[in-house]
Amino acid sequence: MHLRRTKEPGHPYFFLAPALSTGLCLIFFLLIGGTLLLQPGIAVKVPQAPFLLVPHHDPYVVTITGSPLPTIFFDNQEVSLEEFQQMLTARDAHGSLIIKADQKAPYDLIVGVMTIGINKGFSVILATGEEASQ
Repeated sequence: MHLRRTKEPGHPYFFLAPALSTGLCLIFFLLIGGTLLLQPGIAVKVPQAPFLLVPHHDPYVVTITGSPLPTIFFDNQEVSLEEFQQMLTARDAHGSLIIKADQKAPYDLIVGVMTIGINKGFSVILATGEEASQ
């Protein structure tokens, strides 16, 4: 007499439920995780400052990267100063414009973005990081 030690695997659909569950969890994580990022793929180290600003509702955020290739990002796309000016013309000028500039970003590029924002009627704010407490 031959006794089996383990039971043979059941129906092929037996493995479908865990695979489907894992796939749905992965899709859910990617959908939720993607919306929590402000501007994906742009790493900026802002300068430190001892003051904090009050929160602003629905601000427009401009990111300026540092060297070797300083770039302006607005609405999750790379733009030139002229394109940025045209994009701001189409916006409501009663909001605020937050500029996240890297520490190594050229000063003339930051001033150019600030000037365009002020000329279009926005309240311009420079983003800074908190000072490290010692």
